[in-house]
Amino acid sequence: MRILLVSNLYPPYAVGGYERLAAWVADGLRERGHPVHVLTGKGPEGPDLHPTLDLDLQALQAAHFSSGIALGVGLLAGLRHHVFSPHNYGAARRAIEGTRPDLVSFWNPSFITFAPLLAARFAGVPSVVHLSDTAVNPFRNPHPPAFPRFARPAGVFAVDALLRLARPRRHVVPSAFLRDRFVRREQLSADRITVLPWALPPSVDRAPPSERREPRASRLLFVGSLAPEKGALVLLEAFREASGKRSDLTLTLVGDAAREEVRVLREAAAELPVTFRGRLEHGAVLDEYAHHDVLVFPSLWDEPFALVPLEAAAMGLAVVATTAGGTPEAFTDGTTARLVAPGDRAALSRAILELAADPVRARALGTAAQAHVRKKHAFTPFLERLEALYDGCRNPPP
Repeated sequence: MRILLVSNLYPPYAVGGYERLAAWVADGLRERGHPVHVLTGKGPEGPDLHPTLDLDLQALQAAHFSSGIALGVGLLAGLRHHVFSPHNYGAARRAIEGTRPDLVSFWNPSFITFAPLLAARFAGVPSVVHLSDTAVNPFRNPHPPAFPRFARPAGVFAVDALLRLARPRRHVVPSAFLRDRFVRREQLSADRITVLPWALPPSVDRAPPSERREPRASRLLFVGSLAPEKGALVLLEAFREASGKRSDLTLTLVGDAAREEVRVLREAAAELPVTFRGRLEHGAVLDEYAHHDVLVFPSLWDEPFALVPLEAAAMGLAVVATTAGGTPEAFTDGTTARLVAPGDRAALSRAILELAADPVRARALGTAAQAHVRKKHAFTPFLERLEALYDGCRNPPP
């Protein structure tokens, strides 16, 4: 089965979990004998990598971690980045003609539009769309793209029409939460949506859990973007309250965001035992798991299905997370994690203090979560299910 994977971002350029997952899927399918080509934004070339979409990946990543992202200022630029890109339609048609795929696997339309999906439709190639944001149409996103306000309703209509015209065989989502939202808010057909929870990274799946010689629950860790919707500021407020009651608590923040957002967090962490580690490569993140006891995931926005808590649980950490989005589908409060309402600083502080006061319980939570996550979210069964889904879309029943 020849596959063309289309993604706006692709490692080494990545700002979230879906870009890494796309790369793991591409590598895994190649190992299973499927030729996989990747069409993505402009960046370094590589084997089977076609960096020809109209998106400067280096500039985009730099913008994301400096002043934030604001592409498409003005009507014409906004149309090109958020509604329909003639360049990306042409790039996709050329990639399809050159690689002759049996299936197009489409991962994210942000800043490149659904134009490559339409190219697949008109070339007669079936497609599968992976949806990993809280909105299918970017104009329905809580953070809509930079676009003239007067034209946004037309943008919503145009993108909806384009997706209907492209008519992918399946939409793949990582949680029932996301499926239900798309059916309710964006009128996607439920019988064309497959829920396939994300899997552990292959490196984590294969890695032995960190050896923890004695129960501890005082070394807290945050991993993820430091953007406001990830809840780092709420965590710092909760940590200030908790550390006032226990002097042995420490907190490490791994991740980055726009300069102003980081400045606000550093001010909130003043005089607290908090370490900012910045952005780290994935191997270094695994090392951080080994040197901490509790992963705190205080997300405020509706996480489609977060990878970080899965990784941390697989490495033996206890997890404190919020009930936002799809996270409760991966963890059960009191059994495999402590779950609190998003934005509830007091509840987050209490959960941290409860585990710190009872490290044996924290160890039990971590052990239960580790067994559950490593069984339910192993990468190989995930890849096998995805491979079967792709094959079924390539050869749909009569």
